[in-house]
Amino acid sequence: MEDLSSMQMVSDLAALSRGKPAVLTIGTFDGVHRGHQWLIRQTVERARSLDYDSMVLTFDPAPQVVLRPGSVQLTDGQEKARIIGALGPTTLVMLPFTSELSKVPAPEFLVSILDHVNLAEVWVGADFLFGHNRGGDIDLLIRSGQHSCFSVHVVYRRGLHDSPISSTRVRELIRAGDVEQAAILLGHYPSLSGTVVTGFGRGTGLGFPTANVQPSASQLLPAAGVYAAYLRFDGNWLHAAVSVGYNVVFGGENIVVEAYVLDFTGDLRNKIVGIDFVARVSDEQHFESVDGLVAKMHRDVEQVRRVLVTPEEPGELILSP
Repeated sequence: MEDLSSMQMVSDLAALSRGKPAVLTIGTFDGVHRGHQWLIRQTVERARSLDYDSMVLTFDPAPQVVLRPGSVQLTDGQEKARIIGALGPTTLVMLPFTSELSKVPAPEFLVSILDHVNLAEVWVGADFLFGHNRGGDIDLLIRSGQHSCFSVHVVYRRGLHDSPISSTRVRELIRAGDVEQAAILLGHYPSLSGTVVTGFGRGTGLGFPTANVQPSASQLLPAAGVYAAYLRFDGNWLHAAVSVGYNVVFGGENIVVEAYVLDFTGDLRNKIVGIDFVARVSDEQHFESVDGLVAKMHRDVEQVRRVLVTPEEPGELILSP
């Protein structure tokens, strides 16, 4: 894994200076799936071969979250930076996506990049569109490159085992709770980050103290159920049984994410943690009694232990414990 500390990360193009020539890729990169990784790796490897800087420009939140209220995303800015950082670019530009930015015409947006980046090459996917109403396309990039002396390289969509890889397909799988198949397309475990907040303390009373993780409102959550997962905190990957659901036994009305960290006694309250979903071990169930719930929790934890002893990794994970 690349050292994230070696990657410069900025949220404003004005923070950059026109120094070393740069090879740039641009995209939403929601989920940073294997197709995105291929494009970013081409950018990084090309820059290294030329002794140029490699740069990734993306957005937080994903544009659909702003443009289509109620939409969700696979990765927030923190998770996206973590995954992209593992691919080794010199610089990550994470622009806050706002309604104002969405109204910037494509030529103007491109000029703002050229003002701050010594652009040598741009690498994009074949379906790349940008700017207000997605008015900019590859032809515009090529014409601009001819005028401003940068070249354009187009990378065509890659598949896996004759199946297309797309963020839309990954969302469908996660909504269905199939985090294992989603991980195969992603090349890393489906993940989220959030702050551990104070809950009702019911888990402690049942013998399973949980960390209540509060992701962003736009974070796509997997289907209700219990998952074998890793909880990332302070550089550690801790084994966890993670429940996504409504606490139906206690009349819960809002979906919550609760992580029971195996063999852990520390206090995670108010800490920012990450969760990597490895496998779904059971559905959410309704019990008439607390005793029935506790018995299921014991079964789920034992299943989580079995899964995480020898997890079936989806190919070569770019991020794994």
